[in-house]
Amino acid sequence: MHLTQVLQPQLCIPLSQVARFLGIPESLICRMEHWLHVLFVHRADRGGQFLSYRKFNQWLSACALTIQACNDLHLLDWIGGVIKTEIQRYSYPDDVLSYWRHLWRQRHTQLRNCQSTTLQALPRQA
Repeated sequence: MHLTQVLQPQLCIPLSQVARFLGIPESLICRMEHWLHVLFVHRADRGGQFLSYRKFNQWLSACALTIQACNDLHLLDWIGGVIKTEIQRYSYPDDVLSYWRHLWRQRHTQLRNCQSTTLQALPRQA
């Protein structure tokens, strides 16, 4: 599974930001469609154009929120694997990678501590 499949439902990239990214007025954008792996933008001046979600801050934020919102240690490990595959395929700034790693380690520690606390609270069988 690709990271786009995990994050895509969370992505909401406003028309104004797409226009700013493309360096065109909003009026030149006829429509936008969120596809599975890319954003399709139909422009009045040149037709269709595909944009990677990875070009927008919402992508970076959605990844961070996915890590922070994870409530299961096994799911967090799986998300970590998906992100690891992602960063081997696509380049990201070092500060973004450091931030994601920090969030992942922090959340992993929280979930591991919560899990061990829950296990200690269970009654022991004789």
